[in-house]
Formats: sequence, structure tokens, C-alpha cells
Amino acid sequence: MFLPPAPGRGADVAIHRGGPGTSSRMSASLQELGVPVKSVSWVRLHPGQLRDGSPSLLVSMGQDHGGMFVCDIDLRSGHCRQYTATIENAAFPTASFRSAISGVLYLGSTGAGHLHCFDPEAPDKGLADLGAIDPELCSFPCEIDEGPDGSIYIGAHPGASLTRFDPRTKQFQRFGRMDPTDMYFYPRCGADGTVAGIVRVIRPHLQLFDPRTGEQRTVGPVFDAASMNGPWNEKTLDLVKDAQGMLYLKSIEGNFRLAGLEARQIESVPPAAAAATLPDGIAPRFLDEKSLQFRRIELANKEGNTRELSLDWKGGGSNIFLIHQGPDGKIYGSSAMPEHLFRCELDGSGMIDLGQCSLSMGDAYSMGNAAGKLYIASYPGARLSVYDPSKPYRFGEDDAANPRDLGRIDDAAYRPRAMLTGPAGKVWIGSIPDYGTWGGTLVNYDPGTGRFISHRHVVPDCSVVALEWLPELKQILVGTSVNGGSGTTPRASQAAFAFWDPLRDEAVATETFGLENIDGIMDLRRVDGGNVYAVIVFRERNGREEVSYRAELVLLDVRNRRVIDRSRFGEDGWPLELSLRAANDGSVYGACLPYLYRIAPGSARREVVWKTPIGNVRDHVNIAGPIVGDSLYFASGPQLRKIGLAGLSS
Repeated sequence: MFLPPAPGRGADVAIHRGGPGTSSRMSASLQELGVPVKSVSWVRLHPGQLRDGSPSLLVSMGQDHGGMFVCDIDLRSGHCRQYTATIENAAFPTASFRSAISGVLYLGSTGAGHLHCFDPEAPDKGLADLGAIDPELCSFPCEIDEGPDGSIYIGAHPGASLTRFDPRTKQFQRFGRMDPTDMYFYPRCGADGTVAGIVRVIRPHLQLFDPRTGEQRTVGPVFDAASMNGPWNEKTLDLVKDAQGMLYLKSIEGNFRLAGLEARQIESVPPAAAAATLPDGIAPRFLDEKSLQFRRIELANKEGNTRELSLDWKGGGSNIFLIHQGPDGKIYGSSAMPEHLFRCELDGSGMIDLGQCSLSMGDAYSMGNAAGKLYIASYPGARLSVYDPSKPYRFGEDDAANPRDLGRIDDAAYRPRAMLTGPAGKVWIGSIPDYGTWGGTLVNYDPGTGRFISHRHVVPDCSVVALEWLPELKQILVGTSVNGGSGTTPRASQAAFAFWDPLRDEAVATETFGLENIDGIMDLRRVDGGNVYAVIVFRERNGREEVSYRAELVLLDVRNRRVIDRSRFGEDGWPLELSLRAANDGSVYGACLPYLYRIAPGSARREVVWKTPIGNVRDHVNIAGPIVGDSLYFASGPQLRKIGLAGLSS
């Protein structure tokens, strides 16, 4: 969410000269606790047939570590012949399509931004790399489709771009942007040669394109995501391909038949083409898709007879997204995309992947404890779940489920980044809003009544990203950011703090403490005496276009509304969000990507106490967890680790 510092902006301009050092203190107390989750994401089944008419079932899967892969499934045993991407950073097949003409599976890789293919008739070629889709405009392929001549069309983010690949010549034709400012493009190809695509997310609309001339045309309604009543979805605007392969635009403001660069309004849209099946109409589906396991496939024929396969694919490890100490004293956490809840003892024993904990299935952005229960706020959709560790684990939405998905916290929230439990007996959640919108929310949930109350624009056009309880004032300190939902540029000139009365459920003051150009308040941590540490990102504009960012640790006197001390983070490390932790002795620790630091009491001076060996990227501090006893828990990619603080003494 927050940008790293601009190149060339070093730490030598920090208010405290000679901040964190460069020496590495390696400690024998560092322990590897294990890899809690080895899951997959962007999973899609691709049924088809080989040239001799025999059935063929492929599945594409993404993972954080080991690269995206394709499995050619043995339809008798479920054994997976696994083929992995051959280039670095090809992690997730965010777009995939199996050609009905050739049977070849095409994949677009996020991270690398490349097009790949797997031909089950030539498995010795593996998962081949076909090259960069569009080096300037594509890092996240959105959708792939096939034209009637066998050409492959790829739409992509961040440039809302369209590219054509010719399988015969192996050449790309890059058509560039389909919208001058928006970021996502989802194309479809009609059997008559029509090429159309949905542009998302700020102004969702349909764009027609003529690949012969390069002409573009906007047709049908154009929506404004920021002013819509509720989130945009496929009911608002959808591109449909019927059983004959013709394209239609279906929307809440009218339906259209598409041909070339023309759109003719019609009363209703024909049903979409049926999903692909194996020969003889056998339809495969995952039985465990909802639980995000992707191990069990059901094969159903036209007569309704079914057969089950168990898959044996092997995962490399999922990045840890969050670490938290639960109400039972054990360590909990979430994997990233998909969201699995895991648990272990303090020494790492009994480590278990518990599985699904939310209908969001993305990431657990924040957790909190209240009345012996663990509350989990998840992305996307900002859904809240509750788990009682004393009862058996069974995820669901019914009253007896555990964890139980309680639903969306409100209609605007999307990334529930901060949680605070306790004030007024409620669970408080701060969030970033939905795609294309501004004004993230502060929500409170009452466990007694099951009621959510939401407040938007606590600071106008800003999002709520950090929360801390101030017992002396009996108020919540709210940290905000100018950032809105994905695809937006800030509207607010700067972010600010808010002082929130939980009993009156309203802001009693907003404050900047005299600080200017606040881009976002990444973290808040109260210390003994009532002062608060804040990690703040500042935005500076050099001329009209050039913008640079800097991050500082700031010690605030919240009673007297003044800054006590501040120091700047430099090129040696950008601070992690929500990483400030207080130890039992009152010391405060924090984390940057390559190191852990301790703050000198009563000041903003920082001392590096543990640093990743130079060049060892896999050991970086990616996620900061709780301090329990004399140990700090953190994650390096998929690996859960802890380090003894006593061994880090000067």
C-alpha cells in the first residue's frame, strides 16, 4: 500500500544522524519453526481431448515459492505429472485458456508478465516460455481468449493493454492501451472475428477493437465506480459469449449484440456457452474448492454417475501474511492468497494448516482477541470471522460453525488493515475501500448484538489503516492514509490522525501534530507514560510530476499534541506496516525488510539488533509477529521463525 523511498533519497538527512547501522548481529537464538502452509492459488481445471479423441484433463496452479505449474492428471489414478514454469517470478497464472483448436494450454504469469504454453501432446517441451506479453504495460495478465483464426489475445494490467500472439509465427503484436487512464482489460473474441473487452475499475465500460486497423470504440454504458451504489460486479456489466461463439454486452442499463465495431441494443442476452467438458460430456469439478485444498476432483457423466480422484501435486510453500498470538496463547497466522489459517505451539510443535477461515479466501489482514475468541478480518470484501479455540474446527456461516463467517463489515470496506478489540466492548476495524473508491471506513462490531456500525471518511477521502487505544484519554487514536482503493490516485492533500470516543462513537478531534505532507500512518504503538510511536510516510512533490516518499519514526506526546522526537528511515530498510511491538520490559521493537530494530526509550533513535546476511533475500523479515516472553516471531516468506530478544542485547 505504501511506496518505498525514491531512489537516491538516503538516511543521511534523518533528524538523528547515524541511525540504524549496517553491521549484522546474527544470533544463535534464531529458530526456524517450519513452513505452515503449502497451498496453491489461481487454480483452474482445463478439460479437453487429444488429437486421437482421448480425454485430457489439465490443471493450472500458482504458488508463492517454486513457480506456477501445470498438472497433467491421470484420469485413472489421479497422479499428477507436474510441469513448472522455467523463468523467475512466474508465480501465478492469473489468466489461462485452453485452445479448442489445438488443445494447447496458454497461461499468463503475474510477476513475470509472460505468456506460457503447455502442449499435452508434447510434454517433453514442458511449460514453455513464449516471451513478454508487453514489457511496458503488462505485469498482471487479466484474461486470455482465442480468435477464430487461432490467434491468442491477452488483456493485462496495469496498462489496460491488449496483445495478440500468433502460435504459427510465435510473434506478438502489441496494440497498447485500451483506455488512457484505467488499468485492467478483460478481452473476449467472437466467432465472427469481433474483439471486445471490459475495462476496469475506475470507469467500467466495454471497448470494441478492430485488430486490422487498430480502431477502438466505446459502446454501451460507462459507469463511475466512485459514485455507484454498492460495489461493481458482473451484474453491473458483463461480456457474454453464447453457444455459437457470438459476443453480447449485458448490463443493468441495457443489453447489446456486438459485431465488429458496432453494438445493437437488444431485449435480452442468450445464455452463455456451457463450460468445457471431457469427451462424452464428463464434467470435472473440485469437491474441496471452498476449503481451498484442491486435492479432490469429481468426474460426473451425463447420467449423473460420479467418480472421485485424489490429486498428489506437491507445493513449495505459501507466504505468510499475518502472525498473531491467539487467546489460548498459541501462535496463529494466515497464508497469503489463498487464506489458510494455521496454528502452532510457541516452540513450533503441533503446527497445523487449519484451512479455510473466511469466505474471502484472500488474506487475513488483521486479527484480535476478545472474550476468549479470535476475530479475523479478511480481504477481499472485508469480512469478519470469529473462532473459538476451545471448540472443534469447522468453518461455515451457520451458528454452530467454528470459525464462523459473520459477513462483510460494510459495503465500502475491502482491505481490513487494522483491528483493535476492547474499547466499549467492541471489535474495531479500520479499512481501505473497494476498487476505484475513496474513503475507507472505521467499523465497530458488537459481539453481543451481532451489529456492525460503519463510519466513512473519518478524515475526508482517507482510509483508516492504524488503530491504538489511549487509556488515559479513553479514546482510540486513528491513523489514516490518503490512499483509496486499487486503481485510484489520492484525492486528499494529506492524511491525519483522529481521536475517537468509543462510547459516543464519534471523532472528538483530528490532528496532524504540526506534521505536513502526511501520506499515510503505517503503524501506532502506545508506550508507558501515554506517548505513542508512529511510523509515518511523507510525500514530497518536486515539480509538477515528480513525487518522492520518505518514512519516519515519530514519537508523539498525544496529550499535549506535539512531536517529541523523530528519525528517518533510509535506503537500508523501508519499515514494514504494523510492525511495532512492545516487549515485557517496555522496550519497543520494529521491523524493516532486511532487519529488526530496537528503539531507545524516550526517543526515536533506532538500533539494528538483527540483520539479514547480505544478499540472502529468502531470509528477509517479511512479516512481523508478536513478542511472547523473550521471543519475537516473524516470517521470512513461507517460513515461520522466532528470535530470542535476550540474545540481541547490546
